[in-house]
Amino acid sequence: MLPKIVVEDDVIKDVERSKKLEWILTNGLGGYASSTILGMNTRKYHGLLIGGDVDDRHVFLSKLEEEVEINGKRYDLSTNRYIDVVHPSGYVNLKEFSLDPFPNFVFEVEGKKIEKKIYMFRGKNAVAIVYLCDSQVKLFIKPLLALRSIFSLNKGMKDIQIKNEKDGFIAIFDGLSLKIFSSNYTYVNNEIEENKKWYWNFFYEEDANRGEDAIEHLYNPGVFVGAGKTAIIATLEGEIDLEEEIKKEIKRKKILVKNFQKITKIYDDWAKWLVLSADNHIIDKIDGKSIIAGYHWFGEWGRDTFISLPGLCLTTGRYDDAREIIKHWLGKLKFGLIPNFDESYNSVDASLWLIDAVYKYYLVTEDLEFVMKIYDRLKSIIAFYMNGTKGISMDTDFLIQSKGGLTWMDAFVDNKPITPRDGKAVEIQALWYNALKIMEFFARKFDNKSAYSYALFAESVKESFLKKFWNGKYLKDTDSDNTLRPNQLIAVHLPFCMVDDKMKQSIINVVRENLVTKFGVRTLQKEDRNFRGKYFGNIIERDLAYHNGTIWPWLSALISEEDEIKNFVEMEIARYGLGCISEIIDGDEPFESRGCISQAWSVAKFLEKIDKRLTKNLFI
Repeated sequence: MLPKIVVEDDVIKDVERSKKLEWILTNGLGGYASSTILGMNTRKYHGLLIGGDVDDRHVFLSKLEEEVEINGKRYDLSTNRYIDVVHPSGYVNLKEFSLDPFPNFVFEVEGKKIEKKIYMFRGKNAVAIVYLCDSQVKLFIKPLLALRSIFSLNKGMKDIQIKNEKDGFIAIFDGLSLKIFSSNYTYVNNEIEENKKWYWNFFYEEDANRGEDAIEHLYNPGVFVGAGKTAIIATLEGEIDLEEEIKKEIKRKKILVKNFQKITKIYDDWAKWLVLSADNHIIDKIDGKSIIAGYHWFGEWGRDTFISLPGLCLTTGRYDDAREIIKHWLGKLKFGLIPNFDESYNSVDASLWLIDAVYKYYLVTEDLEFVMKIYDRLKSIIAFYMNGTKGISMDTDFLIQSKGGLTWMDAFVDNKPITPRDGKAVEIQALWYNALKIMEFFARKFDNKSAYSYALFAESVKESFLKKFWNGKYLKDTDSDNTLRPNQLIAVHLPFCMVDDKMKQSIINVVRENLVTKFGVRTLQKEDRNFRGKYFGNIIERDLAYHNGTIWPWLSALISEEDEIKNFVEMEIARYGLGCISEIIDGDEPFESRGCISQAWSVAKFLEKIDKRLTKNLFI
């Protein structure tokens, strides 16, 4: 049984609340369909068909303008925000929205019910919008095209070629081709002048709130007209067998949930949503499988991938995917580092998280043959860290030092890291020790000569770490900074841990007393002069708050007990990105969710935490 989220009429009619509830469907290629429950786009990233290469995604079909005619009278189903007005106000006819896990809109006009459901299919750049109503309801459906990158806005008058066909049209632009058609409605070409085919001045509130350009114009080539049931299909592919694709996608999602339940014995809907959200982030590329860090705007990130992999792939039983993702990223390995994004080898921790993920992969699969194949590359990571590579090196005390901005707290303003954490950061030492113990573990299986060396290095790291980081109550954030931050939670979360049980409990107690709210763990104490409780405003204002008070769910998962996980997930999946876990949450009341509506490591760490196979602290 797939899970369902229902939004009732009273919430829908509260526009200030309902416009912040977003849904997303994905196609396993990096593409997606996403909007608000009102159908009112509030971001440039919203649209019914976003597709293309994951590194160059485009918004093809932004939305559909919908009207119904009953007894000779027209009614709007659409809702839009223009610069100074919400128009039309189709939400007044929207009685219910549900996600099951496909978006389902139920309108009611003059006692007639009109149901709209949106489908997207794995491996296809295509979307289907299905309308169900009786034959007395006449529908007028106008596709509004954006035809631009997800990072830009359409300002009008693009060079668009429209090729009309019997069942719809093909839009050709920039060498790309989009087909939109209906099997049983009549398509009527828009014969008016070219400049009058544009809908001007859509206003995207969320982009404006982020200090970004927020005004766009959309292109309408014509209208689909008919009565009763229909499907509007937008595709970059060939023919789509709609009924067959729907059956396949529902079956696929049910299998994902069932596999997870076999592993965890957890059957609640909140956990099913984690599984389906995890599926959104695992993608196929021409050169292998990978992970999308966050929707809507993030692509592939090395650090995010390997923090996320155990929860996204192992807890859900996707072992083949895990192995292929590891292979994909090891193919990018240079100087002992995997890239953080694109060709940027600027992360001190990404390669160490990769080693952690390989160990956890082995824990659940016992696939020693695969580990043997990649063992030399894992050894090269350790060697480069010891000898020095791109701002990273092992000091004489055996701890890893790095220049500022290379940890996960990597926001910059004016090319300067806001939380530089240069020198020796607490979680980097924890990951370094963990990596050395993992290498010792594997060396004992097929490279015993190296095992002793890894063990000696690890013990030296542990001795220096406890001497320089333990202050009697908790772990310093860096060797020279006693600031209380949640990065130390990583040190007690990893399989191979340097602190004893008494220290661990003290760390957890201090963090709970000073950083924990009912919505998660703040990245900085509220009393700190650098604390910023709201992630809001332009890029500089947001970056100043990003790691200085903002709550990150992935860190919150590290300290959460089972009942806390359940309570948090049930709350979070119903208040921002429906069925998803957000990237971040404000550190101040009312603790609004912010950033990406679905973040890979936010989803993954809660999944990993409920997988008993991955939560043990094992010692050799």
